[in-house]
Amino acid sequence: MTMLLRLSLAGLIALVPAFAQAKEKPAGALNVETKIQFDEQAAAVRAQLDVGGRYEFVLPAERKTIELRLEQMELLLSAATNADDLKDKQKVDLMVAQEEINAILTKRDGKRLICEQVSPVGSHRKIQQCGTYADRERERRESQKYMRETNRRMISKGE
Repeated sequence: MTMLLRLSLAGLIALVPAFAQAKEKPAGALNVETKIQFDEQAAAVRAQLDVGGRYEFVLPAERKTIELRLEQMELLLSAATNADDLKDKQKVDLMVAQEEINAILTKRDGKRLICEQVSPVGSHRKIQQCGTYADRERERRESQKYMRETNRRMISKGE
């Protein structure tokens, strides 16, 4: 076997775990089959919605949706031992609620990595900048706070 072929195979073998991890749901996302699983996962999600948690930047309207959907799921699962015992319509309702929650949590996941191509000042060459959703959201909020304070000072000085 040539050296190039060996290196290619070694590279592909090294990528297999990365592809397996990419298919996993983010930690904290709901994947419920039983009432016991639901209770544990719902408690974990609610804990991560607090300040400093993974989902602290979920908007108030989204929090309300999450709570309503969690209550709906709890009601559905309280009538059955596990999801397989539910009627087809109930299974669909359970999955819809679960996926709506997961969509919100995925979008507002503080550990989600966001990368973009930007041109530094004075250059046309683009570079890639990456940061977590939480870091970007904190920066955005700090910028807004700074602008409000600056505007308030300027108005109070009459400028």
